[in-house]
Amino acid sequence: MRRDNAPRPADDGREGAGARLLAWLPALLVAQLVLALWMGMRALPPGAGAAAVMLAIGNDLLFLLRAMPLLLPVSLALAALPTRRWALLGVGACWALFLLAQALLEQYFLTAGVALGADLFGYRLDEIRTTLGGAGGELGLIGAAGLLLPLLVLAALLAWRARRPRPARRGVLAVLVLAGLAAWALPLAPGVSLLRGEAVRAAATSKGAYFVADSLRWWRARDIPAIASASAAAPTATVAAGGDPAYPFLHADATPDALGAYFGPTRDGRPPNVVVIVVEGLGRSFSGPDAALGSFTPFLDELVGRSLYFDNFLANQGRTFGVLPSLLASAPMAEQGFTALGADMPAHAGLFNVLQRQGYHAAFYSGTDTGFDDERTFLQRQGVQDIVDLRNFGPGYQRNPFSEWGYPDRELVSRVLADSPRLQAPFVLGMQTISMHTNYRFPGQEAYRARLEQRLQQLGIPEARRAAYRAQSDIYTSILYTDDQLRRYFEGVAGAPWYADTVFVITGDHRLPEIPMDTHIERYHVPLLIFSPLLRQPLRVRAVSSHLDVTPSLLALLAHTYGLKRPARAAWTGSGLDVATTFRSTHEFPLKQTKASALDFVSGRWFLHDGTLFELQDGLRTSEVDDAGLRAQVQAHLQAYEAANAVFLRSRRLSPEGATPALVAYRAAPAAAAPQAVQATAPGLGVEALAVTVAADGIHLQAEFANGDGHDSAPFVPLAVLTDDAGRELHESYGAPLRLRANARQAVTLSLPRPAAPGRYFVAVRPSDPDDGKPLGRGRYHVPVDIPGAAQ
Repeated sequence: MRRDNAPRPADDGREGAGARLLAWLPALLVAQLVLALWMGMRALPPGAGAAAVMLAIGNDLLFLLRAMPLLLPVSLALAALPTRRWALLGVGACWALFLLAQALLEQYFLTAGVALGADLFGYRLDEIRTTLGGAGGELGLIGAAGLLLPLLVLAALLAWRARRPRPARRGVLAVLVLAGLAAWALPLAPGVSLLRGEAVRAAATSKGAYFVADSLRWWRARDIPAIASASAAAPTATVAAGGDPAYPFLHADATPDALGAYFGPTRDGRPPNVVVIVVEGLGRSFSGPDAALGSFTPFLDELVGRSLYFDNFLANQGRTFGVLPSLLASAPMAEQGFTALGADMPAHAGLFNVLQRQGYHAAFYSGTDTGFDDERTFLQRQGVQDIVDLRNFGPGYQRNPFSEWGYPDRELVSRVLADSPRLQAPFVLGMQTISMHTNYRFPGQEAYRARLEQRLQQLGIPEARRAAYRAQSDIYTSILYTDDQLRRYFEGVAGAPWYADTVFVITGDHRLPEIPMDTHIERYHVPLLIFSPLLRQPLRVRAVSSHLDVTPSLLALLAHTYGLKRPARAAWTGSGLDVATTFRSTHEFPLKQTKASALDFVSGRWFLHDGTLFELQDGLRTSEVDDAGLRAQVQAHLQAYEAANAVFLRSRRLSPEGATPALVAYRAAPAAAAPQAVQATAPGLGVEALAVTVAADGIHLQAEFANGDGHDSAPFVPLAVLTDDAGRELHESYGAPLRLRANARQAVTLSLPRPAAPGRYFVAVRPSDPDDGKPLGRGRYHVPVDIPGAAQ
């Protein structure tokens, strides 16, 4: 029985609804804080630091403020229900859904390693169902607590606050709405750009804010760019100069045969077979020589020494949706990927159908449903005669009981090997793996956990760093497992009569995102191996190329060196592989992380991402470049590509000849215009090259400083900094003051003390102001240095 006879504040009408909301809003604020704390601590990588935690919490609270312009009017209407009980239930349900949506977005990030944005709208319902099934969907106790705890806190606080009504303060709700609108003028994630590492920055960004912002960007960008923008943009390699404006990508195919010098003749004089292996999620950071995380692909590492190996190679997509058209047809991106055109996908030339027209048998194997991402439609447009996938895999093979994707890689290799004795040369064959994909589970996985420990020991990973690998043991064991299956395949076909006359191409479709990344471009950094018994010698290539360059180069090799023909005209958007053994970047091409994301762009040595310009460096490290004129040049080239892409989207045609262009001998093709990527000298001061040597007496650095301006540089001091794995500065080293003349270069030697404890450290070298030590130009940052233990 209520003893206080004082009258309650008004409980109905607009004033009563406002009073209720003001009394209940603290419950939502506390519940949002609980969600931010829980998810921020789970999503941030170990050692991210207190600043990252605070920024993650702050950005989640900022999203609550940004949601007020929509959340408050809906809540106000529910709070105006006649009785307090129904009003409380209505508002509570609305706020619970708001919190639950954020929790699910956070859970998606924890599972997929990337935030969910407009790419949600690029998939059909059945594809979303398959993706969720393939991810496993196992929340566990911690994940379930992350979903339920904020809801329980909200319910408890609402029940408590409902007994303590407050009088409405006129204007408070209006101020919150206006503040929420103003908050959208701030950067998407204020302060996050100051954090080190792509993974930390992504984890500290509100997933709700990212989803809303990316969805709005996608919605605004759905209108195809005006064709007129092409004429205003700078020339680009993807827009054929003087060609038919109705077919802006069409040009004479004059791709040089960059590979032929490394190949010998076949045994019988016939053209070689071609096998293309697309490895799901294979990234350069954990595969190959000098891999940043150590290599977990020992078989591929062995193959590197017998192959043409491309260190600085890029996939053109951050997910699987674009790999087949990029790799096998050098096709444009369209709107949500070339295959997303589905039934409207135009007939086009590509590796499979050009070879099939010249007597090759074409086959493709996948353990999943090639209907996903419309890969089957693409392969049918390519004229592939035999498509073996989930629908017709055949009896006697075991599906993966832990995933909805289909057959694990062991079964896929067994299926391909079963058909290998029946292959009749010449043939072109594709194989697409799946086991290096969420949920990273496969039969027999437990045996690979011991293999993982052995591999960590072989790589000399210090014990202090092994916890991070063990925490993602499902991923690393999947990598070891797939590498083993590739070994099985090559050992299985080594005795086949056709093996000696076959060219094998191995690459990743993209770098898997669940292992943290330091930079955005790392998502695209994959290895490329071209192996063949026909190779005269191996080669380690450091020039930058992409998937778009593979098909033009393979056809040039087969036409020039082995007497086949290639298209007289083609709509390739790549210009052929660059086989330079020193680092350089001369190509121009788009990159698209997800179906609905905005395009990234590489133009020569410059990389444009989200309006920010970076310089590409060896190892595909990036250094931000603050030069508005240079950024405008690269943006103009991107706009020219987008304009050409828009013309293609309107017509849905790449060539008047469709899939059957005239085929001509290698030398019969007329010369084509050379690519016109932006090749301006890097502005200002910068570190052009850096070599690191670890010796008993310290860490020795050989740095080359360059002045890219047309006038003398300001005085500067070469500075080297050593940090530990957590980003804490340990030592600094300075060189003698310098001043470089216009376009001059100078080598500088710097030394840092060798840390006593083994482990991974990082060095940075930059030109610094001699008075205050601030950066004066581009540097090389976060270069890994491994200090072995006494046993190593």
